[in-house]
Amino acid sequence: MTVQVKAAGNAQVGQKASEARRILPSASAADGPNGGWATFPGLWERANLVRAFLWHQQYAHAQPLLKQFLVRLQRFYSVDFCFGALLSDGGELIDAAVPLAGIDRLPANFARRCLDLVAHSRAPITWNEVSAEFGFHNLVLAPIVPPLGAPLGFLMLGHAQRRNYSAADLFALQALASELSWAARELRGKAKHDNDLAEVSRSVKNTLQLIIGSTVLIRQNLGGALSGEQEKFFGNIEASIDALLEQLNRFPAVLGADENAFGLDNAAAESAGAEEEVS
Repeated sequence: MTVQVKAAGNAQVGQKASEARRILPSASAADGPNGGWATFPGLWERANLVRAFLWHQQYAHAQPLLKQFLVRLQRFYSVDFCFGALLSDGGELIDAAVPLAGIDRLPANFARRCLDLVAHSRAPITWNEVSAEFGFHNLVLAPIVPPLGAPLGFLMLGHAQRRNYSAADLFALQALASELSWAARELRGKAKHDNDLAEVSRSVKNTLQLIIGSTVLIRQNLGGALSGEQEKFFGNIEASIDALLEQLNRFPAVLGADENAFGLDNAAAESAGAEEEVS
């Protein structure tokens, strides 16, 4: 994220916090794990650790970004289960869970149903006494929503024991989800840029290959031994094309980083997150 975006985000948070105090019900410290509005400044300071991860992340794919974000969110709210999903440009849902084993308890099409629930919401939704088959009693669902437009996904927090959230907790959760939407949109834009650049690279390489083929045909049509000037002419063409192809062949390493390099399992993701926070 740029410095301007960060400053604008901080200004919006301050304004929204004032609005939320009027709209959301007031809560005492006993109403939530992080206390009520009186403790919000300290809560927001701690949330900056999660926000800093979004500002400096360099992931090329949505799933590892989401997974690492959930690792930090789980630690921040001390939840038993974190689950989330992001919409791809093609409309497919890319999901992640911490711990990963918890995803086996979710019913079929759970992610799609959650996205439908938050389709018209811009604030977290909470449930108590969730079905025991999920393995938790309390559930909080927050839309990953940009300032304008439909949600790009959702975040879910699940607790095995009964737990209530204060208005300040829910506001902080939605603010973090909104910042994740900025990172997700930047990731989409970068992916589109890389795909466009790769397409141009392929097109140029195909054109250069055609030029090489045409050069070979011209050599054959001339027949016999070529003069020194002709050899130099063809040699310059072939050398220039080889140099261009060599440069273009470096693009895949830049544009399409190996997806397996980002395919972290949950244990590796948690370890990476813990090491980053310690450092």
